[in-house]
Amino acid sequence: VDGKDKTSKQVIEAVDHETKTITWKAIGGDLLELYNSFTIITSCDHEWTTRTFMYEKKTEDIPAPLVPLAYVLHVTKEIEGHLLK
Repeated sequence: VDGKDKTSKQVIEAVDHETKTITWKAIGGDLLELYNSFTIITSCDHEWTTRTFMYEKKTEDIPAPLVPLAYVLHVTKEIEGHLLK
């Protein structure tokens, strides 16, 4: 972001094999300077993957987490490219 490295420390909070869902929770890093909580829920259904971002802003003027979203999209495209080979 703006030429600076950002970090995020996360843990897997829950895995549900039945619904094919993984819940990741931020427990440290730069994200928690802006947000009180930050969770990503990944679920899979056949050929589709859905990622849901759940977050609580510390103040109303904090922007939406577009940088983490862009990173997740980049990683998803890299994984897709690998799997399609």
